[in-house]
Amino acid sequence: MAESEPNPEPAGRGDSIALGLMAVAALASISGFGVLFSMWWQSSITDPYEILRIASQEFVSGNTVIAGELAAKVDFDEPKEDADTEPELNEPDVEVDLENETPDQKAAREAREEREQWARLRDFLIGFGKVAKAESEPELRSRRQSLYEALPYLERARDGGFPPGRHAEGYRVLGESYFQLGKFDEAIESLQQAILHDPTLRRPLHPKLATAQLNSSAPLEDQALETINRFLNDRTLQDSQRWEGELIRIRSLIDLGRWEDANQLITREQSELPTQENDLSNQESEYRDQLILLRSIARTKRVMKRFGPKPIDPYEDRSAAIAELDGVVEQLTELQREAMPKIASRARLWAARALLAKGYTKDALIRLTSVRQQRPFDAVAIVGGLEETELLASQGRGEETLQTTTYMMRELGDESGFDANMITFEEFQKRMGMALENLRNAGDFEHAIDTARRLPPVFDLAEALIQEGNAYREWAVATLADGTNVGGQTARSASTLARARFRAAGDAFAKAAQLQFATREYLATQWSAIDAYQRGRHFTKSIRLLEPYLKNERRPLKPRGLVAYGRALLAEDRPEEAIDSLLTCIIEAPDDPLRYDARLLAAMAYAETGDLDNARALLQDNLQDGALTPQSEAWRNSLLTLGELLFQRAYRNYLIAEQADPQDKIPLLRDNQPVLEEAIRYLDEAVERYFRAYPRAESAAYLSARANVMASLWPRIEAESQEMLDGVRRRQRAQADQALQMALDGFVNLREHLLQREEDLRLTDRDQAMLRNCYFAEADVLRQMGKLEAEGPRRTSRLEEAADVYRVVELRYMNEPPALEALLGRASCARELQKPREADQLIRQANVVLQRIPAEWNDRFITTSRYDREGWESFLGWMNDRLTAGT
Repeated sequence: MAESEPNPEPAGRGDSIALGLMAVAALASISGFGVLFSMWWQSSITDPYEILRIASQEFVSGNTVIAGELAAKVDFDEPKEDADTEPELNEPDVEVDLENETPDQKAAREAREEREQWARLRDFLIGFGKVAKAESEPELRSRRQSLYEALPYLERARDGGFPPGRHAEGYRVLGESYFQLGKFDEAIESLQQAILHDPTLRRPLHPKLATAQLNSSAPLEDQALETINRFLNDRTLQDSQRWEGELIRIRSLIDLGRWEDANQLITREQSELPTQENDLSNQESEYRDQLILLRSIARTKRVMKRFGPKPIDPYEDRSAAIAELDGVVEQLTELQREAMPKIASRARLWAARALLAKGYTKDALIRLTSVRQQRPFDAVAIVGGLEETELLASQGRGEETLQTTTYMMRELGDESGFDANMITFEEFQKRMGMALENLRNAGDFEHAIDTARRLPPVFDLAEALIQEGNAYREWAVATLADGTNVGGQTARSASTLARARFRAAGDAFAKAAQLQFATREYLATQWSAIDAYQRGRHFTKSIRLLEPYLKNERRPLKPRGLVAYGRALLAEDRPEEAIDSLLTCIIEAPDDPLRYDARLLAAMAYAETGDLDNARALLQDNLQDGALTPQSEAWRNSLLTLGELLFQRAYRNYLIAEQADPQDKIPLLRDNQPVLEEAIRYLDEAVERYFRAYPRAESAAYLSARANVMASLWPRIEAESQEMLDGVRRRQRAQADQALQMALDGFVNLREHLLQREEDLRLTDRDQAMLRNCYFAEADVLRQMGKLEAEGPRRTSRLEEAADVYRVVELRYMNEPPALEALLGRASCARELQKPREADQLIRQANVVLQRIPAEWNDRFITTSRYDREGWESFLGWMNDRLTAGT
């Protein structure tokens, strides 16, 4: 330790320390270290360097645990030097020109370097002390906990450099700690470094190194075989050492798929052992059982590689696998009865695997359950429980999966109870996650959620919450799929339920993100929460998450956050803020595919503010962008949105014109005509392209027909003007007739389409409303066309057709509010046809129908007709009073 000591102390202080140490040594020789430690503990020694010197001496004397506890009392957080040197001590990354540094800078640097050396020594001693404590722990859980506590100290000591002369020992202890904790990838590097620094460690470390290579995440079986072969080349090995090496070599050959070589080696080793009758050695007996087990493992693995570890479907022919595994299960069952407990438990596990490879799933599950329930709950029990869980989950047996998982998590308690001799904790986590995924794929989302909630504290709480979020999210998607009919319409109940499940997913992801705030996974989990909230229409929560997300997300992924932020702000009726976010995306990410969604949403935000010009420009940018095709969702939605926005403007202008003074009405209608024509053009294009593929195109068809009705008004008024030339009047009249005919065709086609769908499935509320409106619109257009005709057969025919449509509505909605509207429509047609008696009778009939409509329809009056019940009673009462009065 001489190289790492600091500069000599002044003579007086050194003498006092020397005298003190001599007194300590004398006292220790008389009373033992217990008295020494007690006296030190109550002494006034507080200097960290003196404490570490004593700890180092105890380490050299073999008192490793005490050395670690002493070192743990040292705290280097506060620098030893005066306040005027603190800035230099706390800035180790500042580069200093050594040739030109000042005396003060040199002193500060040397003090810092000295302190770092002592800090590394402290970490080294603490780490070794905790490892020594772990070796004395009788229970696996306590031992692993001590090793987990030791790792950070040992890793810091390694990264800074082990103390001089302690590199081999440091790497050895670190490697063995990794090995015992199942961190095999890390163990390989440390064990190799230990052997490199001290070749004499080859014999004790080569078996561990080879085993770590066999269990590593990378395929290192060849390296494991090479390592163990070097170990076995040592002719001075004792029998127990050689047997350990041979078992590892056989495992390596099996993992490499060299079945014949493994069998030949097993046969050779068995032949060199004495017969079982003459075997009086427990070691020889155990070795014989290990060889028998490895032969059965080799046969089972070969079958699993050729035919798969289990049947793909229940009716798969596994006769070839059964023939190749003949006698294996029996041999393994015998080992369960006769062999040592550890060998017996592994034999039980492999018997389950052999049964599963033969296709005997029920028998395999029984064996796996017995493996899981064995005591102690060691590596074999963990693997048995894991494979039982995987098998149950793959069969969609959610309740049993939950029960098995609950049992395992209770037995483990936390990660410190995990025995990693057969499977690493990381692999265990990964496979449990895949089992939950299989359960979700089987549609058992409820048990997948409950199982995920049982994972902590063995699993990280954030990981368990992510699994819960995944289950809720997939459950929501499945709910929407189940609630959507062949026409693409989703039931309202399914939408409501799916939104609730998306929101539950968002809650789980948001909690996980909070726990992962200081990790690399934070942003990805945060985005999962944002996306789930948005799909669940919970935009308020998504806004709260998006604001910190946008501050931290990397530039390439920012567009999705900006689009989501804009969508949420728009949903929360904050269009101006939404525009800012969406335009930022469009400007800063001109080549990102999300710019199309940003334009679409920005157009909708502009429409909310009444700025239709900017909205139209953005939508036309999407439609004219060469990278988009009509098959893309963004192009389709842009076309439909543009048509709908233009219709809304045209309809608003139409209402203003209808309410204007007569002298202003014609100019307003004339100015609105180009807007109507443009809206019709875009809506008709959407109908032509997407009518039977997308439900939204049905709404476009309805709006187009409505727009044609409005477009007929101005040319009709112009045609009635006496100031126009006859030719102009005829053209205007033809234009009005054409617009009405196109409207009529649109309503009829949409009505027939909906009636055809109704034959196959029940219409949604939206479809029912659209069908009802088509009926009334069709009748109204026919009636309007008839009123425009001159007296004669064409006028009569149109009005009779309108009355027939009203009659169909009356029969379809008998004793429902729409029937009242139909009766009044028929009455109007009768009056136009000069049939006053029939018209009066229909009005009286409407009074009767109103009384027949049940009370449970009261809340539907206003949504399916022009009045509520009281309004209809007043209106029809007034009409009947007029009939009674003869007016």
